[in-house]
Amino acid sequence: MEHQINPSPEDYSDKSIKKDRSLLYMGSILAVIILVMGYLTFFVDDVSKLFSSKEETVNLVDDKSDILDENAAMSDAEVRRSLVKFIEAFYFDQRRGYFDPPSYFASITQTYYNFHNLTYQRLRDIHNKRLKEMRNLDQNWIVSSLDFKREGSKLVATYWLKVSYFKPAWNKQESADIKHEMIIEEDGKISSLRELEVKNFNSYEVAPIIDTLGGEDTSWQDPQGNIDEPVQNSEAPSTESEATKYEGRLYDLGSVETSPEYPGGNKALGKFLGLNLKYPQAARENNTQGKVYVGFVVEKSGQLSDLKIIKGIGYGCDEEALRVLKNSIAWTPGMIGGKPVRTSYTLPITFQVAN
Repeated sequence: MEHQINPSPEDYSDKSIKKDRSLLYMGSILAVIILVMGYLTFFVDDVSKLFSSKEETVNLVDDKSDILDENAAMSDAEVRRSLVKFIEAFYFDQRRGYFDPPSYFASITQTYYNFHNLTYQRLRDIHNKRLKEMRNLDQNWIVSSLDFKREGSKLVATYWLKVSYFKPAWNKQESADIKHEMIIEEDGKISSLRELEVKNFNSYEVAPIIDTLGGEDTSWQDPQGNIDEPVQNSEAPSTESEATKYEGRLYDLGSVETSPEYPGGNKALGKFLGLNLKYPQAARENNTQGKVYVGFVVEKSGQLSDLKIIKGIGYGCDEEALRVLKNSIAWTPGMIGGKPVRTSYTLPITFQVAN
């Protein structure tokens, strides 16, 4: 009689069951292969060099060779594009009030306008001094005027720059076209920046700066109780020749004995402008601020004529300044020898967004 023996669960022990680790080994091998391939991809330029015993040698013929000149590997078109970007960034940063010598200049700058061998701190000091002497400095370079040449590892660029500024020491507004030379070293830093030529220079005297922010009481009162009436010159010329002596001639502020004046003086003028100027909506939205310079002629009668914008800030501010001045009452005219004369006048009008 045959007996069939069925094993019980207790007959299976841990030792009798062997785990299959082949998948674990295959996973480990694949991980190693992936790591090796990643290393070769990102850190080895030429895999064949790992298995070559030949050492590569580099022979330098001259320290000023093209191999060491970063610009030499670029075409003229590429150099021009790089220069345009560099110069544009240089003046853009200054327009927004940013002047950081380490970002643009060599550690020792050979020439900066009329100064030489300058450290970063000296560059900052000279730049700040120029801004004090040239208020409201506006610099716009003409991209189409850019020219350059290579001198070894350096680039020598020349271009024209349109500048305008106000000189408070002389109370004059000046503008000019100035040709600049900028020398850029191999590391991309400026070692020299100087002026080569000046043309189209203009300079004219402007009136004292008037507070035109408006709304405040100037505490000035016309002796007659009415500032809207122009001051009249009651003295009549004694002879025909005296009356026609200055007929038709136009004088600037530096040529007249008595300057033209708004009735009541600068305080009354500031009050008039402040009460009548309306800040343009477009200027507010764009946070446009600054001074609009309006030029005009004060006729012998005191009336204002030939009004035009000398320097504007846009966004409707220029048009608003003209609108208000066209509605001005007659001024006291400029005088020479006690006689009224036609006088040119430039008035700065401030537009400032209130906090």
